[in-house]
Amino acid sequence: MAPVRDRDDGNVDREIVDLLFALMDSLKGAFHEALEASDLPMSPGHLLMCLDEPTPMNALARRLGFDASHITSIIDRLEERGLIDRQADPHDRRVKLITINERGLATREQILDRLVVTLPPFSHLSSDQRVQLRDLLGAAVRGQPAKAPA
Repeated sequence: MAPVRDRDDGNVDREIVDLLFALMDSLKGAFHEALEASDLPMSPGHLLMCLDEPTPMNALARRLGFDASHITSIIDRLEERGLIDRQADPHDRRVKLITINERGLATREQILDRLVVTLPPFSHLSSDQRVQLRDLLGAAVRGQPAKAPA
């Protein structure tokens, strides 16, 4: 686990950011190992994990912070491996939509399964604490209030 800065300035938001960065550091290593087991480099693996619905290539590039030529090479590699499909947008045939296919979904599930097995930051949390953490993170991501604990 990455070191966590001890803050005593009373700024809870800064403490949350510090903790999230420490958590991301520990997850990054586990994610890299899970991708290696599937023979995927980080960028194609990241794209595969983020692809939930047919998405234009330019939107994927913006979302992942890549330029158009780089996203094209990543998509080419994933398509060659049979993990995604590229199809014309029915509303604008110049736009290519990228879709994860069955093989890509299966690969993504294998990666997630490996991550769950290697999640040391969460291993010491109880089942109820993990549910609460999931709900709080979901609320933060969606910008909605968290559900009250059951």
